[in-house]
Amino acid sequence: MWQRPIFLLALVLLSSHAFAQESQVNQSSAAGYINCPAGQQYVYLYQSLSTFEIMASPKCEDRVEILGREDALGGFLRVRTADGKEGYVPQSYVTATAPAKPRITIQEQTLPVPAGQAPPLAGPLSSPRSNFGYDIPMAELFGGYSYLNADTNGLSTRRSAYGWSGSLAVNVNRWFAAEAAVSGHYKDNVDFSAAFPGANSVNTGVFSFLGGPRVNLRPGFVHALVGVDRLIGIQSGISGTQNSLAGALGGGVQWDLSPHWAVNTSMDYVLTRHNFFTVFGPSSLPTQSQHNVRVSAGVVFKLGRIITE
Repeated sequence: MWQRPIFLLALVLLSSHAFAQESQVNQSSAAGYINCPAGQQYVYLYQSLSTFEIMASPKCEDRVEILGREDALGGFLRVRTADGKEGYVPQSYVTATAPAKPRITIQEQTLPVPAGQAPPLAGPLSSPRSNFGYDIPMAELFGGYSYLNADTNGLSTRRSAYGWSGSLAVNVNRWFAAEAAVSGHYKDNVDFSAAFPGANSVNTGVFSFLGGPRVNLRPGFVHALVGVDRLIGIQSGISGTQNSLAGALGGGVQWDLSPHWAVNTSMDYVLTRHNFFTVFGPSSLPTQSQHNVRVSAGVVFKLGRIITE
């Protein structure tokens, strides 16, 4: 008779111990599930946030353990996969909601692939649907609309000129690029009568040819460019030109739309050294600096890719 109560007591103690161990495990780490972007069947698990070396490709809805969080580069989670691999995935690629249904896996036979048809190197830059934020193109070709608020050194009020701008940035790595930029701005019927008697209607054009380094922060960037600025004035069929050393300091933001296209907006402080009096002839007056502001917006076409693995 006394053996049965002792057996039940031992069973209760063992169950309580097992429940306590399970609770401790659940509290040590949080569960999450892989949430793939539209059109993808898996994501990349990076070993390090400095090299982005790929160590695994967890599939959609796979269960992972969330071990920690890193705020760098937009937010990453450190996770452990079911086979024990630990690494980083973007925070937006993990959800706490379990899938509504168990995923049905269809086993497909793997056929050998001829060497000439082998896929490209696996990595965040080799997939046509890679994470655009880390898709580093070899070159970025920009073209678009541009506005110039021009300084006239008090000969008239500041003038608004409109035109175009273009640039080519060749990326050395994820952070640095060499950039070459050109632009043209136009303004008709400028009143320079205070400086040139009778010059009530002067048509002007300003063209810049600049180059220099660019630092990519993705999606932002900054650059410092130097080069030549060419001023053209036309009055009553008579034209004059003048070249000036110029520099531009500024930056902007670039939003990726696809692996090959993006939109770009930028703002620059542009310094020039024109002598407006010499456009239509020699002048003994000193050359002055012009402090201009330029705003541009347009589209970017991305060419090639840099493999950083």
